[in-house]
Amino acid sequence: MSQATHESRQQHLIQRYGTTLWPSFLIAGIASIAFFGNIDPETLQVQTLPDWNISRLGGYTIGFFMFWAVGLTSSVLSLALRGAGNQEQ
Repeated sequence: MSQATHESRQQHLIQRYGTTLWPSFLIAGIASIAFFGNIDPETLQVQTLPDWNISRLGGYTIGFFMFWAVGLTSSVLSLALRGAGNQEQ
C-alpha cells in the first residue's frame, strides 16, 4: 500500500469519527441542558434509586454520557445506512 493511499484512508477514518462524535457530543450537551434545566439530578436519584449515593454532579455526568451514547448510536446508524446505500450503486 502506498503512502498516499494510507494517508487517504487515515483521513477518511478521521472524517468518519468526526462526523459521528462531534454531532453526538453537541446533541448530548443540548439534551443535558434541556433535561437538567427541568429536572434536578438529586431529586431524580431519590425517587428512582434511593439506595445509591450519587451526587448532583455525578447525576449530571451520568446523564450527559447517556445522552451522548444515544446521540452516538444515532450518528453511527445514520453513517452505516448511508454507507449501505453507497454500496448498492
